Amino acid sequence: MNPYGTRMREHYAKHRATELAAIADPEDFFEQLGLQISEEVRRLADQIAGPSSPSEGYVERLGRLTEAKATAESEVLREYMKPGLSQG
Repeated sequence: MNPYGTRMREHYAKHRATELAAIADPEDFFEQLGLQISEEVRRLADQIAGPSSPSEGYVERLGRLTEAKATAESEVLREYMKPGLSQG
């Protein structure tokens, strides 16, 4: 299970215990959910980062990509952690 799946499992345990109890195979559910979130983060981070510039140095590119991933993670996880929103 990736870190996103682990984080969502912890979220369900804390905020959605009833929903968690109803999941037939929690390990598979959170593994698949983690993969789905990972892909959404990757796609959104690519969109946010945009194309590289020929004049962009390594440090600038690294900073741009790091910031894009952090922003994407925040946005995607915020959607998945909305109260009462069922996933899957």
